[in-house]
Amino acid sequence: MFGIRVFAPSLVLDGSHAVGELVVGETRRHFSLDLRFWRVVDYQRQWHAGLARLLHGAPTSALTTSFRGDGDDAPHLMWALWKEAPFVYVQPHCVVAADLDSRFDPANPYSHVATTRVPATEQALPMSEWRVELEQLFASVMRIRWPFGQ
Repeated sequence: MFGIRVFAPSLVLDGSHAVGELVVGETRRHFSLDLRFWRVVDYQRQWHAGLARLLHGAPTSALTTSFRGDGDDAPHLMWALWKEAPFVYVQPHCVVAADLDSRFDPANPYSHVATTRVPATEQALPMSEWRVELEQLFASVMRIRWPFGQ
């Protein structure tokens, strides 16, 4: 199973943050969306485009979860995705604006994902990594219940 969503508006933390949820297989991770510079619909639009990239053949993608605007020292946050058949691997990823040569574009975060995934679990890195079957992610993108009957 795969999914990413924003909880109902009643669960908005305050005027500047909302709660999101990422589901990868049996794992559920909640995260905070920064709404000071981007609206919920902007995040949702980027998530759809990021997942569609994988569907249409891109080997990597990203889902922006906190765009901090220009001039903020806090890192921009996203989920990085790597397609390695028959799975898609997901890791948390941050982009520090001070390390960039140009402005961070939250609608186009893909160049900030390395082309080669560092297997966090195999390398015992202090970060999370999850995987989901490619067909489950594709079913989610196409809004198909998978497997059928669930």
